[in-house]
Amino acid sequence: MKHLYVWLFCSFATLGACLYGYIGVYFTGISAMDAFIQHFGEKQTNGTYAISPSSLSLMTSVINIGELVGALTASPLNDLTGRKGVFLIASIIVVIGVILQLVTDHKLSMIIAGRIFLGYGVGNFSATSPLYIGEIAPTRLRGPLLMCWQLVLSVTQIVAAAINRGTQGVDSTVAFRVPIAAQLIFPLILLTFLWWVPESPRWLLRKNKVEAARRALQDIHRDNNSYVADGDLSALKCDIDNERKLSQGTSWLDLILDPIERRKTIYSAGALIAQQVNGIQWFYYFGTVFSKTIGLSDPFLMTLIVFIIQAVVVLCAIFCANKLPRRPLLLITTGIMGVSIFVVGCLGIPSGEVSPTSGKVIISFVIIEIIAFNFAWGPLGWTIASEMAVGRNRDKIYAVAVACFWVTIWATVFTLPYMYYSAELGPKTGFVYTGLCVASFAYVHFCVGEVTDRSIEEINWFFMHSIPARKWRDQPRPATGGLAFQNIEASCT
Repeated sequence: MKHLYVWLFCSFATLGACLYGYIGVYFTGISAMDAFIQHFGEKQTNGTYAISPSSLSLMTSVINIGELVGALTASPLNDLTGRKGVFLIASIIVVIGVILQLVTDHKLSMIIAGRIFLGYGVGNFSATSPLYIGEIAPTRLRGPLLMCWQLVLSVTQIVAAAINRGTQGVDSTVAFRVPIAAQLIFPLILLTFLWWVPESPRWLLRKNKVEAARRALQDIHRDNNSYVADGDLSALKCDIDNERKLSQGTSWLDLILDPIERRKTIYSAGALIAQQVNGIQWFYYFGTVFSKTIGLSDPFLMTLIVFIIQAVVVLCAIFCANKLPRRPLLLITTGIMGVSIFVVGCLGIPSGEVSPTSGKVIISFVIIEIIAFNFAWGPLGWTIASEMAVGRNRDKIYAVAVACFWVTIWATVFTLPYMYYSAELGPKTGFVYTGLCVASFAYVHFCVGEVTDRSIEEINWFFMHSIPARKWRDQPRPATGGLAFQNIEASCT
């Protein structure tokens, strides 16, 4: 297999996606388990136990606070310790977060604290893993490898759903402790094999560690030595030197005040915001609970089936990477998602409980939305965000993008129980997300350009010359070869 070690090292980096995929599904499962409700809920007048909407909202969404802080602090940590350093820190913090959840069987405060720690580690991973993949992958493989982030995420969602269904009938704390403990697998694998993974050559060159960068390139491309020729290393070093010269005296304010850096930030952050405002988190974070409320007989099985379908669709999307143009693909699938979520809202218009027939129709359109999302927005959102974070502020731009991603998810997850239950919208909540699908559609129209087979330096050149995203596809290819595309605004001596 060509570029075998590139695939292996990128696969290692996607273990961060394993955690992100798992954390949403495991909690939507355990929060619907009778054992969890009895230990962490409140006793009702009729003798049953229930978790209040406010407690459910807090426990579910508090993880996004940790993810937000983790994403924002990932930029200085990446600059100081490198990509591997962040992997180490994040893994240790995730272990702490899981242990805090395991040692209690009735304290909501421990669950909340554990999920904050868990979220911090996941925030670190989400802001670092795609950066690492984008920096070590050859241009031709960058898109498919970044899309694998969503595939791995989908597979671990299946694992979480399967574990939840397997333990939900246990009449003890084992029912929810097993799904929680399973999260330890991912950070322990990372800690075990971290020594084997090379550091990002780009980060090493930014730190003037030329020999270490050459060794890292040799490790990454040990099965294809043409990628580590001195000429290619020199070209890459040239671009890094230019970035360093341009970055002298820069600050976080450049992402707001500098029109070029501001545009990069809007494009990068916009991709992850647009990916999440279309209502998909409704079914990821509350899928099992939602299935119960619309009367499905086996909501845990339905959740598992949905995630299996999702994984198959993402795999198909990866095989189609670099073959289907992104712009029309995203426009079409966003339209499909908008129609699907609108139909869900319409089916919730009749007052009272949802009928069994309406419940089946609703879940059918939910599946259609999930298929559309995972064929385009799921894998491409992360890909676009990583590719738009280019130039001298790459770490800062991507950290802000991921922070916006977690803020968007938090806002969605926190408000959903109130809209669905307190405001008594029920399935009519779909109307809210129909409007937000329009916002995603607008983002695609104005901000998504074709960058297949374009190097990071080429994309930066588009920004430097204020070329509209809609015209990127028609721009001529550079005359120079190698890993780097020389920025005409700077030169190496």
